[in-house]
Amino acid sequence: MTWDPNCSVTIDGVDFSSKTINAVSVTFGRTSYWEQARAGVASVEIANWDDTDYAFEINDSVVIKVDNATPTARTVFTGKVTNIETRMAAVGSVNEVSLITISAVGPFAAMSRKIIGGSGYAKQMDSVRMSAIFTDAGVTVDVVDSPGIYEFTDIAAFSADAYSTAAKYAGMANGYIYETTDGEVGFANESRRSTAVTASGYMLIPENYILWRSVASSKGLQDILNTISLTYKANAIVTSSDSTSQGLYGVLGASISTELHNMSEAQELADKYVALRRVPRLNMSSFTIQLDSPNVSSADLDTFLQMTMGKAIEINGLPVPLMPTNYYGFVEGWTLQVSRNQAAISLITSESSYSIQPTRWQDVSASLAWNAVGAAVQWATYD
Repeated sequence: MTWDPNCSVTIDGVDFSSKTINAVSVTFGRTSYWEQARAGVASVEIANWDDTDYAFEINDSVVIKVDNATPTARTVFTGKVTNIETRMAAVGSVNEVSLITISAVGPFAAMSRKIIGGSGYAKQMDSVRMSAIFTDAGVTVDVVDSPGIYEFTDIAAFSADAYSTAAKYAGMANGYIYETTDGEVGFANESRRSTAVTASGYMLIPENYILWRSVASSKGLQDILNTISLTYKANAIVTSSDSTSQGLYGVLGASISTELHNMSEAQELADKYVALRRVPRLNMSSFTIQLDSPNVSSADLDTFLQMTMGKAIEINGLPVPLMPTNYYGFVEGWTLQVSRNQAAISLITSESSYSIQPTRWQDVSASLAWNAVGAAVQWATYD
């Protein structure tokens, strides 16, 4: 595949594609399954060879696009300018050249400066609470998964920034908040990834896409949790533990505070934490794909340029010391780097068993029908 990324940058509505863009870097997501996504960041380097004052200002809008193989421009970042740095690159009798580095951030950064909570919140499901937080933050919403799964207790008036508030309640609901490359924010509940895999499966990434010097797999003691005390409504407590894990790794506990309203949901969440973390999981913690490689298909290039947090991936035939089995995982974060004629994407992923939740009836389509089930089959004897 012959491909030119043809990166374009628009700042405050002005297209700088005709200028020499030496380097563009975009980062989204999180570095671990157990944390919430941070604000997306971007860095753009523009060469100024005609001694022009471009009049860049803090909070100017920034939109970065990269062509796919078609070529169709794909938006890879939308945000606001946070820093402008200019340095001289060359000075002579004929001309002067300066390099301008623009740093920008995604909408979570603005949420972190927006104070909310003055009216408190009523007792409500996670989907309603997350929608209310995003509305109070004044952001553009992508998707808030519904119907809700966990019910939060009512909360009196408080004062906190919108990002921290959204991250806190997303974590309490065993879900996560995310940004899109179009500058929107959303909330994925604990069923999002299971439902997506059922509908679309895993994206197969051939091993010859991967730059092997960039590959790392990891598992660590910090991932293990085999006893938990979880606080919910009015300081009530539920507990959960796994004796087998404790025998193997020792007692590794945690205390988690939530504002869940119902004891049954609190107990279910505590049990899930222990079930997911009772043993360490082997993650493909990071690897890089050279997007201008002839090995990368046009369809896969387009998928990489439109990467999303929670993208399901599959890699087969990895070196045994790195990953002894086929790897199934989900993208937690990524960095896209683009120069004038090259591009690469680095993915941070987590092993799929962290994310695949048991199917809930409310996530099953009403049109789903049983197929090829014998008339004599009974629930009591089915295996």
